Amino acid sequence: MRRAEEILEIADILDDAADRLAAALERSGADRLHPPDVLRKMARYELELAAVDVAALTFGTEVRGGLR
Repeated sequence: MRRAEEILEIADILDDAADRLAAALERSGADRLHPPDVLRKMARYELELAAVDVAALTFGTEVRGGLR
């Protein structure tokens, strides 16, 4: 059950980080290019990709379809 708790904790961290990143992007003027909800979705997606990269580097696994 510990694994499920860790996944939920990571999801909460990603949500918070996505909100903060989207807010920073809005302050920089990016909201003139994309609506705030789109900025948040883009930030969340990029953070999810980064989390996978960090996990792969940490645990020494190879990401499928990754560059070789």
